[in-house]
Amino acid sequence: MKYLVIGTGGVGGSIAAFLALSGCDVSCIARGEALESIKKRGLIFHSSLKGEHAIPLKAFSAEEYNDKADVIFVTVKGYSIDSIAPVISRASSPETVVIPLLNVYGTGPRIAALSPDANVLDGCIYIVGFKSGIGEITQMGDIFHIVYGVPEGHSVAPEILDRINSDLRRAGIKVTLSDNIDRDTFIKWSFISAMALTGAYYDIPMGPIQHPGKERDTF
Repeated sequence: MKYLVIGTGGVGGSIAAFLALSGCDVSCIARGEALESIKKRGLIFHSSLKGEHAIPLKAFSAEEYNDKADVIFVTVKGYSIDSIAPVISRASSPETVVIPLLNVYGTGPRIAALSPDANVLDGCIYIVGFKSGIGEITQMGDIFHIVYGVPEGHSVAPEILDRINSDLRRAGIKVTLSDNIDRDTFIKWSFISAMALTGAYYDIPMGPIQHPGKERDTF
């Protein structure tokens, strides 16, 4: 299967890296200095689970990509959704599955409205990943879990979902096919919102929130 990852920040870069390291056919959409860096030296990847790598990813700008993908992971920030609608539509065939993985509730329906010809599902992700340089991603810890599902009113052939799940698991990514993705994306949104608010209140990163103390109690 051909995978396309739109957005190469901590989430998208980690997904692309894990898939590529397992031998999957994966391309990514990036921009600016990050795009040029990935083209020249590969994606520099530091991972608690996979070690140190310079991965020769196929990288394109949104305007350059003209292939069709079987699976599209959308990992941009919420404010960039409108700008990526054209590449989603262009990269989608009737069988393409689009899986948004944003920390914003309701992105699946929003992307579906912008790209009505694509088969847009919904999802969320649990990972500690961040950009640590230009064209450089760091993944920390042992949690890497994708939860996705088929919204009510949509359908995807079971064999396609099985292939996606098999590829993700072979890459070392835990995957759960949700029976109620609206519930599960709301749970993630509630979790990340409480964590962000606690961090803002105390002016701290999320690390201290993981340990016993007043910050954890507030969270």
